[in-house]
Parts: sequence; C-alpha cells; structure tokens
Amino acid sequence: MAKKEPRSETVKLIKKEMKIDVAKITEEDKAAGKISVANGKMDSVVKIAKERMDKLSAKDLKGSVKIILGTLTSMNGVLIEGKHPKEITKEVNEGKWDNHLK
Repeated sequence: MAKKEPRSETVKLIKKEMKIDVAKITEEDKAAGKISVANGKMDSVVKIAKERMDKLSAKDLKGSVKIILGTLTSMNGVLIEGKHPKEITKEVNEGKWDNHLK
C-alpha cells in the first residue's frame, strides 16, 4: 500500500488546479452571504484524483474522486459544475459521472 501523504498536499493541489484563492473573499462578500469561492469542473476533480491516486486509500478512480469530493466538501464555498460537492458525490454513486471516470 502506498504511503499516505498529509491531506494538506491534496488541498494544495486542489487550490492550484481549481485556482482557488480564499484570500479574495472580502468581509463584505461574507456579510452579503457570498458562499462560493470557486466553481470547478468535474474534469479537474478527475485529474486531481488521478494524480493523487497512489497517495489515497481508494481502490479505484471512482473511490479517489469521492475522496477528492470529500476534501472539497470541507473546503467551504467550492462548487463543482455549480453544485455542492455532496450533491456531486451522490451523482457519482448513482453512476451519472461514469463516463468521466474512465
């Protein structure tokens, strides 16, 4: 089994790939209820999952994608294809993204 790296390495890769800059959110944005700091593409999630697969505890690409989506869930304000990562995870479980997971 591959040695697991700290979660922070995955977060750094996500921020770089999806061009997330939390520092750009101002106090005014927060007060106005702006909750989205990034809207990424599923292709980016799959790319990150493929790059990190040997460092994650998943058995396959689908599992790796779900781990990345879980990390995105903890990074408040990040959407994928305009949806919350939990919603995308549900769709992955239902097979709606299988064509991206090849």
